[in-house]
Amino acid sequence: MSDEFIRAESRLPLAEAVSRVESASKAEGFGVLNTLNLQQIMAGKGVKYAEGATVVEICRPGDAKSFLEADQRVAPCLPCRIAITTQGGKTYIHTVRPSVMMGMFQNEKLTVPAKAIDTQLERIIATAAG
Repeated sequence: MSDEFIRAESRLPLAEAVSRVESASKAEGFGVLNTLNLQQIMAGKGVKYAEGATVVEICRPGDAKSFLEADQRVAPCLPCRIAITTQGGKTYIHTVRPSVMMGMFQNEKLTVPAKAIDTQLERIIATAAG
C-alpha cells in the first residue's frame, strides 16, 4: 500500500468495524453524515457483489468551511470518506489521505490543515481496527 492511503486490517467483522469507525470518528470530533452500505445499494439495483463494502462519510463543519474558503474547488473532496471492506475473509478500513487529495489543488492554504486531518484519520482507523 502506498503513502497515498491510510489502511489497516481488522479482525472484526464488517458491521462491528463500521460501528467502531463511527464511534472513533465522533471521539475525534467528527460528525457522521452517512453510512452507505454499497453492497446493499448495488443489490437493490440488481447487481450482486460478493464482498462487503461500506463507506462512512464524516465531517467537521468548521474544517469544511476553512477548506472551501481557501479554495472552492475542494468541494467534490468533501466530506471525508472512510471505507470498510472485506476481501477473502479479511476486513480492511481505509481512506485516501486528505493531504494527497488537497495536494492536487497546489494551494499552500490547504496543506497544513489537510496533514492535521491525515493524523486524525490515522487515529480513527487505528482505533476502529482494534
